[in-house]
Amino acid sequence: MAINYHTARFRLVPSLAKALTVVTPPIRKPGTPWVELPRPASSGAELSGHVRIGYARASTARQSLDTQLDSLTAAGVTKIFSEKISTRAVSRPELDRAAEFARELRAASLGVTLVVHEHKRLGRGLALAELAEQLKSYGVALEFLTGELQGNHDPSGFEISLPLDFTM
Repeated sequence: MAINYHTARFRLVPSLAKALTVVTPPIRKPGTPWVELPRPASSGAELSGHVRIGYARASTARQSLDTQLDSLTAAGVTKIFSEKISTRAVSRPELDRAAEFARELRAASLGVTLVVHEHKRLGRGLALAELAEQLKSYGVALEFLTGELQGNHDPSGFEISLPLDFTM
């Protein structure tokens, strides 16, 4: 059933496997005829370059972002969004700005990868899965530099590989 689906990668992470539910549009409910969903404006266009943007987050004001920022810089990220805010916060303004910036770059026919030090910096459980699906709908790749999910990822569960020499 499309409403409750689990990818193999998310089943391996117990905190994600507990309540991974992907929201599906009403036109994808059981019993409805197949209709192709709208594609992003630039999905068929030739990419004119690739940009790597980063996101760093610490849960408290006392925690340092230095390790994450150094890691992102070493990975070739030139634009970094960072904030000190709890994982439990409903809204994370800098993460929202990063996702919107990635969407705008993608709409301009640029390939975009959101790079994060570790998946825990984005969120846990359902929040991480929802963000991954949102980025996928924008056509934005997701890369974790360390941790259990290290590497380039597509929410469908397949690893993707991208060239490592990106510049902005």
